[in-house]
Amino acid sequence: MARARSDKSLARFERVALVLSGGGALAAYQAGAYAALETCGIRPNWIAGTAMGAINAAIIAGNLPHERIFRLRQFWQELGRRTAQKRETPMRRSVRGWLRGNILARNRNSGEAASERPAIRAAELRELVDSVVDFDRVNSGSVRVVLGAVNAVTSAETYFDNDRHVLTLDHVLASSVIAGMPPTIVDGQRYGGNAVSVASLDDARPADTLCFVIDGFDPAPGRGGVARSAREIAALRRNHDLRRMISLLGERVPPAQRDADFRKCLAEASQATMTILHLVHEGSPEQLADKMADFSPDTMRRRWQAGESDVATSLAHPLWLAPPPRRLGVVVHELRGGIVAPPR
Repeated sequence: MARARSDKSLARFERVALVLSGGGALAAYQAGAYAALETCGIRPNWIAGTAMGAINAAIIAGNLPHERIFRLRQFWQELGRRTAQKRETPMRRSVRGWLRGNILARNRNSGEAASERPAIRAAELRELVDSVVDFDRVNSGSVRVVLGAVNAVTSAETYFDNDRHVLTLDHVLASSVIAGMPPTIVDGQRYGGNAVSVASLDDARPADTLCFVIDGFDPAPGRGGVARSAREIAALRRNHDLRRMISLLGERVPPAQRDADFRKCLAEASQATMTILHLVHEGSPEQLADKMADFSPDTMRRRWQAGESDVATSLAHPLWLAPPPRRLGVVVHELRGGIVAPPR
């Protein structure tokens, strides 16, 4: 039903974007969400990811479309198997400590290797990611890939883009910080933090865009924590709405009446629109450390299924894929924990 309703609406989008954040084991939700998109025949041609989202992004871009769901399942099942023996009290304490004490520092100042016990050893994660990603395909340009990381020394956010870089396993791991792991070295620089932004879409040429922002965890604004995705969506919306309104104003001024300053303003105009479907699996900070560390098969299966369900709900909604009003550059629809948020 979702596919039947969405086929005609999807035809107007030149770009289908996918933005994937972190959240440890919560990122299994993203894998399920992508599986639903693939089942509906919706294949992103622009993907941004960080932390576990960077790994999901690399798996998607690094495989043929008909292999992607299989490879995502392979990765998440094997990751669960390998972490099962380590999901004990010491590891849980280390994750809690990282969340409470290190989430701001992220080893930025010292650049030293983390002392906490990781859920999986760096060498194991490297081997596992390498087994499910074809980096020649990642760099083929068939899908634009942007991976966000934080420089562990300077704290600067960096974006590794296959339009500007040849992405390697090191770039993925530099973006995929996991509690207890040391920074990854790329071009002599240490990286060990999360950085991904919907605003990175502004670096792409204007195009009518359908963007799925999929968060394992993003606290609701005003309920504690930092709702990074929600905050950056709001900033992008203000920018694109302004560019859209400049375009509409330009339509009302005859060319003969446009002076140099007016023409400079019109250079910032855009008629492109963006529809953002923001899907959030978990918005409550209670027991977040345990949720991020829970790679048990039953829990990951439920998260995968939740991602599938939320995408199906989004695509089946009768109004969500409709063109936005002419004055708006961006329209945002949101699902949190399977519940539709008020329109904005």
